[in-house]
Amino acid sequence: MNKMDKLQQVLYERLNRRPAGIDKLDRLWEAAVLLPLVQTDKGIAVLFEERAHSLRRQPGEICFPGGKVECSDANFAAAAVRETCEELGLLPQSITLCGELDSLVTHTGPIIHPFVGVLDDISKITYSASEVECIFTVPVKELLAITPKRCSMELADHPGEDFPFDLVPNRMRGWRKHKEYYVYFYEYEGRVIWGLTARILYAFLRRSGKELAAFVSGEER
Repeated sequence: MNKMDKLQQVLYERLNRRPAGIDKLDRLWEAAVLLPLVQTDKGIAVLFEERAHSLRRQPGEICFPGGKVECSDANFAAAAVRETCEELGLLPQSITLCGELDSLVTHTGPIIHPFVGVLDDISKITYSASEVECIFTVPVKELLAITPKRCSMELADHPGEDFPFDLVPNRMRGWRKHKEYYVYFYEYEGRVIWGLTARILYAFLRRSGKELAAFVSGEER
């Protein structure tokens, strides 16, 4: 066996020890969230949280239950269930997962793994006041009737003070625009659902809209 054959064998064994993942050298981290469906007197609804106003990060904003994936979590689905239980005071057996939506690699750090699930009884919720200011629901039929406002956000970069311009003399020293992406806004009874929560909601309604519309139509009969 020549050197190239040996190198090929060594690299094959090394690189195939585990499946390829996502490079997280840019301080990416993973989170899992749950889009919860609940039964209400107005029909099937989506449950949202308003983040506690005392939180340092995004106080008062509307979100789905979820958070950072921990080493103890068996998988992303387990993380979504655990975080939901912690925030809403539920037991795991009160949550039935329906499936997973597309993961989001965000522009601010987290890789988000969203799941859709059903909570068996909204009256069992005793949310954590340290994390949750309040909860509220929006009927699916109302969400399907809303055309969300869509705005654009620009992404740009700016070299830090330690950037070696002597190595890359043609590099622009100021801000440089890279791309635009869409931000969605849903308004309901004085509340604004936007950002990643709205993006996950939009993806869910777009992907399952026909099935949801047929179900809602059946509710009204």
